[in-house]
Amino acid sequence: MRPPEIIDAALPEGILGYTDGVSRIWLDRELTAVDRRVVLDHELIHYVRGHRGHCIAVVEHGIDREVALGLIHLDDLGEAAAWSEHVVVIAEELDVMPETVIDRLHALTPGERAVLRARLTDAHWVA
Repeated sequence: MRPPEIIDAALPEGILGYTDGVSRIWLDRELTAVDRRVVLDHELIHYVRGHRGHCIAVVEHGIDREVALGLIHLDDLGEAAAWSEHVVVIAEELDVMPETVIDRLHALTPGERAVLRARLTDAHWVA
């Protein structure tokens, strides 16, 4: 598969990026570097799968989860979460969007949840 052309453009409000599924990905030119990283990963998955136009919510959520799993490793999540309980702070530490942290937390397996819980046992903010 040929890499897509990445186009920075003024996109309609609420649209961060999209792909034609054939040769191009458009990203909102107003994205921060962090947001661009997350949105590009999301759109690349759509591109590879040949998606065109808007997908149903279950597909979008699945891709969000896949992006979160790829960008946030459990050890890094544990270190950032030990620093702060606030999603925005954790996201800043991990260079991702806060929504990506939430998606990663929702994707935790029971084993990962246990590892994270053990890591946070001594966190200063845990009561």
